[in-house]
Amino acid sequence: MASADAAIGIPAEGRQQGIAGRDVPDVLRVLLNGAVFVLLWNHVWLKDLSDRSILAASEDGSLLTQVLFLAAGAAMAAAIHRIGVRHLRPLMTRPLLLCALWLGLTTLLSIEPGLSLRRLALFAIAAMLSAGVLIVARSPRQLALTMAGAALVIVLSSYLAVAFVPSLAIHSAFDVNSDPSHPGLWRGIFPQKNEAGAAMVILVIVGLYVASAASRLLGWGIVLLAAGFLVASGSKTAILLLPVILATTGLCQILTGGLARGLLLLGPVVGFSLISIGSVLVPPIQDAVGALLTDATFTGRSEIWQFAIDNILIRPWRGWGLGAFWMTERTMYAGSEELTWVNTVDHAHNAYLDTALIGGLPLLALTVAAFVLAPVRDLQRVAGGGRLDAETLLFLRFWFLGLVSASFETVLYNGNNATCCMFMMAVFGLRLRTRYALAGNRGG
Repeated sequence: MASADAAIGIPAEGRQQGIAGRDVPDVLRVLLNGAVFVLLWNHVWLKDLSDRSILAASEDGSLLTQVLFLAAGAAMAAAIHRIGVRHLRPLMTRPLLLCALWLGLTTLLSIEPGLSLRRLALFAIAAMLSAGVLIVARSPRQLALTMAGAALVIVLSSYLAVAFVPSLAIHSAFDVNSDPSHPGLWRGIFPQKNEAGAAMVILVIVGLYVASAASRLLGWGIVLLAAGFLVASGSKTAILLLPVILATTGLCQILTGGLARGLLLLGPVVGFSLISIGSVLVPPIQDAVGALLTDATFTGRSEIWQFAIDNILIRPWRGWGLGAFWMTERTMYAGSEELTWVNTVDHAHNAYLDTALIGGLPLLALTVAAFVLAPVRDLQRVAGGGRLDAETLLFLRFWFLGLVSASFETVLYNGNNATCCMFMMAVFGLRLRTRYALAGNRGG
């Protein structure tokens, strides 16, 4: 049987054979992982949206973001080195390595190599942090309690911000680029209500995990606090997706066959992709969406998707480079002389389209192989025909959240995005659990 510590993906027997003095004390593990979770879930607190200087987009990025991620990356690298880099070897799979190689190559071929290299460095650090928390956590209970502490920091700070500094925590008519429907919606410590909504979905999932793995009272308290803030944020996408995520992953506890689980999980992903991108490319789908929904443009996203598709076809094999298409003056017009509001957005509101813009159709195909199909295989190898334990269910929910969110938001290859980081943690977690579960079965 695999050891209890291997429940997250740590081969405890390998660590115990090392030098005892190279172990990391629990207090440092908890502090490091807690700080990393807070950083990944939100690192831009209480942004003043009435400050018109935020309209001046900078290609250099945020100095604070760079410093925080560099510091966290250095601390995590030191911890992983001390515990043992060998614990990350199961992540060296062919699909993940090919994704990394193609992403690096297209970064060098980017129309803005300097910008793309900075974005790649940020993403690489975020990926290391997402994998590192699984290695640093000594046990499932420690991981759960650490996530609970970080979740309380985020959600309680958001409620306190609404209570004491509402001008910085609630959307108002004075926000620059204000949407007429935004005033009065809560954003808490987050820069925007949609970011707050996505984070609260993450915290609901965390709360459910805490309730199963550590403390039912603490876990359900986090769920209720996060769900209440989610409703107050008015984030339509997040509110819609949460019940879909919980219902679909819950059914995976009942439908245990590999084919049934695969269809159950991938069906909604394909469905959302057809509804979103299909509404632009296929006229019958567009007509059906128009008949069923009051806003067939998905709040203007359809124009952005068409613009993105047109420009994917300009560079279909190597893309424009990581972060290069939307963020530079030279490329935001993509050769078009016509200036519209679509030219000024900063992402495609669709992770699959943005992936193709980053590295062309090859990167999109590799991404599907590494981040969509491989985790389904890993899930069935871990769970077999049985029920899912708390850790596997946590990873499954985060993975599914990333995939269904991808049809409406850019959540892949974006180290600044909380959903992206939890999605990567889920992919890595399922892979680690697969490798050590197979090793445990061979040894048991």
